[in-house]
Amino acid sequence: MGSASTKPRQPLVQFSAESADFAIISSWSSKPSPGRFHVISVPNPSMTVESAHDSSSGFASDVPSYTYSGTNMSTFKGGMRSDASDSPFELNSRKYSDASDSPCETSPRKAHRNFTSSTPKQPNHYNAHDLNMHYRMSTPSPLSYRSSSSMGTPSSLSQKSQKSQYSHSNTSSQRHHPHQHPPQTPSSYPQTPVISYKNPAYEYQLDKHMEQIQYNIKRIELQEDCHVTKQSKYRHHKPSLFDLITDDVIVKIFSHLSSDQLCRASRVCQRWYRVVWDPLLWKRIVINSERINVDKAVKYLTKRLSYNTPTVCVIVEKINLNGCEKLTDKGLHTIAKRCPELRHLEIQGCSNVTNHSLFEVVSYCVNLEHLDVTGCPCITRISLTPQIMQQATAHHLRQIYLRTLDMTDCYALEDEGLQVIATHCSQLQFLYLRRCVRIGDAGLQYIAYYCSGLKELSISDCKKVTDFGVCELAKIGTNLRYLSVAKCDKISDVGIIQLCKHCTKLRYLNLRGCEAVSDDSMDVLARHCSKIKSLDIGKCDVTDEGLCVLAQNCPQLKKLSLKSCDAITDAGVKFVAKSCRQLQQFNIQDCHLTVDAYRTIKKYCKKCFIEHTNPGFY
Repeated sequence: MGSASTKPRQPLVQFSAESADFAIISSWSSKPSPGRFHVISVPNPSMTVESAHDSSSGFASDVPSYTYSGTNMSTFKGGMRSDASDSPFELNSRKYSDASDSPCETSPRKAHRNFTSSTPKQPNHYNAHDLNMHYRMSTPSPLSYRSSSSMGTPSSLSQKSQKSQYSHSNTSSQRHHPHQHPPQTPSSYPQTPVISYKNPAYEYQLDKHMEQIQYNIKRIELQEDCHVTKQSKYRHHKPSLFDLITDDVIVKIFSHLSSDQLCRASRVCQRWYRVVWDPLLWKRIVINSERINVDKAVKYLTKRLSYNTPTVCVIVEKINLNGCEKLTDKGLHTIAKRCPELRHLEIQGCSNVTNHSLFEVVSYCVNLEHLDVTGCPCITRISLTPQIMQQATAHHLRQIYLRTLDMTDCYALEDEGLQVIATHCSQLQFLYLRRCVRIGDAGLQYIAYYCSGLKELSISDCKKVTDFGVCELAKIGTNLRYLSVAKCDKISDVGIIQLCKHCTKLRYLNLRGCEAVSDDSMDVLARHCSKIKSLDIGKCDVTDEGLCVLAQNCPQLKKLSLKSCDAITDAGVKFVAKSCRQLQQFNIQDCHLTVDAYRTIKKYCKKCFIEHTNPGFY
């Protein structure tokens, strides 16, 4: 007994964490399996049992050491009852006590404990209400998560170990008690029962524990994806989905940004800097800010975009500087010198621009087709520079090949300036002179004579224009498709009748505010301009008779405005609704109509948008 060879093998207690049940399994091994507990069956009443401890397990610190007399079984639930009449295999359903309750926990425990033959001690008694099922106990050790195939189920293991348990216990009893009677046969020896205990608190805590683990894993991954190392001061980012997009797609996205926004985007990273300065993005320069110094911005951009040609920027074809109040002649001078391929220029609301810089632009940008100087009060004419005029000997060398010119709200424009424009811009097709209050019939006479290919003309709010000027415009003939003479209150049936007889391909006519226009003009318009699609006769002296003639001969009408036509009644509106069923927009504001007329329009013109001021219409 004194030597190590005569010591009996220590039976161990095993716990299965996969089924969340406590099971008694008689397992004999010279060395305990890591992460498991073992229970032994001791037939000798004088022997004592202590729970084995594995330092790798998370439960060991919560299992106290017990020593009993008169009992031969122990589980994790505490000590056996001291009543000798109980079955040696009956388990006590006591809960675990805290590790601090055991006096043996002050010093580190060994992984395996030998049996002691000391004097039996009385079992420790604990109050069940004072004991807690610690979360540490219900959290199995990482080594305890093993497959059932490698560890085996408790029932199968107990059945397989019955024979070995009987033989080992018999041998142990003979060694310790040689005078004891021979043991029973295996057939008569009672089988070890498998007692399981289902712990609902364990399952709930386990689920919560797994959720916390998953959350911590995701948080750690995010921290690893974007962290700052001690060796480097730069931030390491995980590649984003935007990095997977090709440069061609990014160029397409960036094409919707203005030039100042592109410059800001170029400061994001090296790749964006390289993509931003792609020549495809700089065919147009768009800056619409009042705070930017546009003169310096244009100078820098044109210099930066001069790739192979240091002095000129041939890739820029369109420049939009609307609303840039800080634009001056210096900025336009830069454009004229460095953008020879410019085709489109918009400088709306640039009040500091004068004729001199504009002359340079139209002189050096020979391909310029679209010019918009709306709201530039200092612009009075469009012409070439004096140097170009002196060098040009032929007539075609003095021409400005503009197709579209918008001089709306250029209050300083007069008939003399309009004459210069018509002389040098004979290829004009779209001319807008809205609210140029100083022009009159003389200026329109030059337009009709030199610009015979004009398709669209707007002279609305030009109070000096009379029937004579409209008759001169009639000389343009069938090329004219769009004409607006709104609020030219000096125009009457005389000029409109002459216009309709010669301009038979009119598609748009705006006569709003021409109170001298009556049913006679509607009759001529209906007979000669039957393909007209948009007509505005608001505040005109038109009645139901003229409206019926118009609706009967112009079935292709899509937009019609009768605003403030006091002579219009339900009869005329109903006839229009039944005849012009392609109407898309119908303005009947301030007309004396009933709900019946409104319902008729809704009935026959299914896709029509009705503008009205009657709250009774619904």
